[in-house]
Amino acid sequence: MTSILRADTHVTELIPYLPAKPLPFGIPATWSHMASTLISGDKEAVLVDPPLTIKQGSELAAWIKHIIPDKTLKTVFITHCHGDHYFALPELLRHFPQAQAVATAGVVKHMDSQAEAETFSAFWQQYFPDQLERPVGLVHALGKDNKFYLEDHEMLAVEAGHGDTDDSTFLYVPDLSLVVAGDICYNDMHQWLAESPTEELRNSWIAALEKIAALKPATVVAGHKRPGAVDGINNVYATIAYIRAFGEIKGKSKNAEDLYQGMMERYPHRVNPLILWTACEWNF
Repeated sequence: MTSILRADTHVTELIPYLPAKPLPFGIPATWSHMASTLISGDKEAVLVDPPLTIKQGSELAAWIKHIIPDKTLKTVFITHCHGDHYFALPELLRHFPQAQAVATAGVVKHMDSQAEAETFSAFWQQYFPDQLERPVGLVHALGKDNKFYLEDHEMLAVEAGHGDTDDSTFLYVPDLSLVVAGDICYNDMHQWLAESPTEELRNSWIAALEKIAALKPATVVAGHKRPGAVDGINNVYATIAYIRAFGEIKGKSKNAEDLYQGMMERYPHRVNPLILWTACEWNF
C-alpha cells in the first residue's frame, strides 16, 4: 500500500548534564539523543515528541520549517510524561502558534506532576540549569477514542500501560504502517529502567512492546535512538532483550555497581551509559 503521507525524524545531539554527585567508572555526563518524528500530508503535518531544552526547541523549529516550508504544523502529539519529550514545547509553539499539543488523558495527568514547580526545579532545572522553560497548561487531552487526524488520515494514540514510565502510549499511523513508540522502544541506547525496579513492571514494559509487535509495523521509531540507526521492528525485540538482561543481572548483583558492570559487559557499545547508571542506582 502506498500513501501520500511522509515521515521524517529529527534526532538531537548528546547534551551536557550536571550530575548531583560525581559519576563513577568514567561515565560521561551527557543526556541521551532524543527523536522527534514529523508526519506530513499535502498541506498539514503532525509532530511527535518535541525534545527538552529551549535551544533544542528552536533547532527543531528551524528543521521543521526546512522540511515542510509550505505546510502547516497542525498537531503536536506527546507519547508520555517525561520532560525530555515535551519541555521544549513552549519554544516550539512560539514558532508554530497554530499548532495544538495533545496527549491521552493519562499522559496529561502525569505531565502535570512533572511540570509542577517543585518537581521541575528539584529534578530538571538542577540537571539543566538555565536551559528549560516550564510548560503549563499547553497540552490538551484527546477524546476517549484517542484518535486525531492529519487531513483525512487516522492517527491513533495507543495506550500501552507501563513502558519506561507509567501510562505510556505510542502513535500508530496505519497508512504508513508506522509506530512512533516514544520511550517504550529504544534504538541502540541504554534504557531507563529506573522506574521498573520489579519483575512485574519489567514484564508490563515487555507487554507494551509486544502490543507494538502485534501490529507488524514496517517502521518503529524509538524515542531515544542512535543517530543514523535504522528504525526497524528489530528494535522492539532488542528492547525486550535488554529488559530481560537487566532483570537477570540484577538478580545476581549485590549493588548498583555490580549491576552496572554486568550490563556494560553485556552491552558495551550502547550509547549513553549515564542512563544505565542512574537506573542501577534507583534499583538498589
